[in-house]
Amino acid sequence: MIRTKTLLMRVLLLATLGLAGHAAAADGCASADDAKVIQHYYAKTRPGAPPPAVARLFRMKETAVVSALSAAQAYGVRSNRLFFEDVWKSVDAWGADTRIGIVFTSGGKHVWNFPSKVPQTQSTSTPIWYDMYADNGDGVHGHITPAEVDQIWALQLPTKEADKFTRILGFYDRQGDLIVGLYVSEGVKPFDPKAVAGFEKTRELLKAQPRICSPG
Repeated sequence: MIRTKTLLMRVLLLATLGLAGHAAAADGCASADDAKVIQHYYAKTRPGAPPPAVARLFRMKETAVVSALSAAQAYGVRSNRLFFEDVWKSVDAWGADTRIGIVFTSGGKHVWNFPSKVPQTQSTSTPIWYDMYADNGDGVHGHITPAEVDQIWALQLPTKEADKFTRILGFYDRQGDLIVGLYVSEGVKPFDPKAVAGFEKTRELLKAQPRICSPG
């Protein structure tokens, strides 16, 4: 009888932990109230704003910020090792000489943004450690652990000028912080058309997967 009670208690505990795990995942999305605030900010205050700046302003995780936006503006999916590889190989196809901006953050609080050519997958990549170098190895060297990439978002944010967008492919960790962002175009600044063409194809790759989070 004691064994039966103990087993039942363990089953109940595991069930409770499982439900808690799902709740934690949902908590990474913007609440309905937060979504209204973010949507208003993008629509009325600063259209096309880079998400790292908005996340710091509102003291939110960056994934919560982007999840607040409509699917037409922000499409995000869960990632895993295999899907990450598919996405980055799609990025390779943007072209080794294609110019973009690369953004890194430290815990979502400090941002580095610099121009670069598209980093290309290297033969040294493994299922554990993914290597990508820009400009035939003379540019930025990237080393990403695919298993630590939790979400990938394709953003196409309207700006204050019609037909101009901030376009970003963002890779995020389990804490909702940016690992690296590939900035295809930002605001009304000049951009490389080849990057936009490549971005559109990668965004379609993401859109073949279920979107995470429903905007409020």
